[in-house]
Amino acid sequence: MYPTISVRSLHLEYQLWIHELDFAKEEICIFEKHLEPIVSNYTSSDVRGRAEQFQNKFIRHKEVIDELKHKLHGSELQLAAFVRDMNGMGIDSVKMDNHVKLRQDMIRFRELYAELKRLFRRFEADWY
Repeated sequence: MYPTISVRSLHLEYQLWIHELDFAKEEICIFEKHLEPIVSNYTSSDVRGRAEQFQNKFIRHKEVIDELKHKLHGSELQLAAFVRDMNGMGIDSVKMDNHVKLRQDMIRFRELYAELKRLFRRFEADWY
């Protein structure tokens, strides 16, 4: 279980997660560009099949990123509403729920994304 967290720390963490997800999405676009010459230059159905699998995985990861960003945006709106309701009174001393489910979703995303990158780099190394 994760301890409670200050409002400022939670907001900062949300911002960091959003930037991390933006970076991952940009990185996926780079991977997609690296995949294009492999698809163009190799006619083997095995290579094309594996490339198509990566294309599908890239699409799915971008969808997951969008879903996570949507959840983060919703949590940010809730946090902002809470701060408005508090009217700034003692906000620095308030500890919030640490959004365990969202945190677990981010941890799982990192694991799956790291595995995707590892597999793609290995696949890419075979063709360059």
